[in-house]
Amino acid sequence: MKIDIENIIRRYIRAKDDNNPQLMNRVFSEQATLEMEVNTGAIDFPSVTQGRDEITKTLVRDFNKTYENIYTFCLSDSVIEKQNSLDCRWFVAMSEKATGDVRVGYGDYQWRFCNDDLCLVDKLTIVIEDMIVFSNTEEGELMSWASGLPYPWVRSSELSTCTPEIIPLSKILPVIT
Repeated sequence: MKIDIENIIRRYIRAKDDNNPQLMNRVFSEQATLEMEVNTGAIDFPSVTQGRDEITKTLVRDFNKTYENIYTFCLSDSVIEKQNSLDCRWFVAMSEKATGDVRVGYGDYQWRFCNDDLCLVDKLTIVIEDMIVFSNTEEGELMSWASGLPYPWVRSSELSTCTPEIIPLSKILPVIT
């Protein structure tokens, strides 16, 4: 992977997961587009968001009002890089602030970069394949597992390392990878 692209994606994940909206100025172009394809009823996003400020509101400010303990991972062995684009699988583990319930989801990122010296994201498509909700009684075990993984780039094989013995999780891991 090109170091510039990897660092932009790493910066995006830090912005989203750690509630740092100021970092988005160094991720998305001002007129960027976010498209969301949500294939689950367990989470909701607008299908299209226009402009860096609105993307920041959706993916950082609003998202962090609802969720905490967010760990977003890109699967490094799923990366397909072409000129001005990078596609990869992702998965996330996070807890809901109001209930403590844990959500584990996965899907695909499709990054498209501007053709200029800044190399910012011009379009991001996020496909959410599934989002499984676990009770707050499993928060400690799931968050401990997620926090022990290499972050934010992880190999598919590392996901099964010390995986908690939770039935729905064991069913989705083969699908993620």
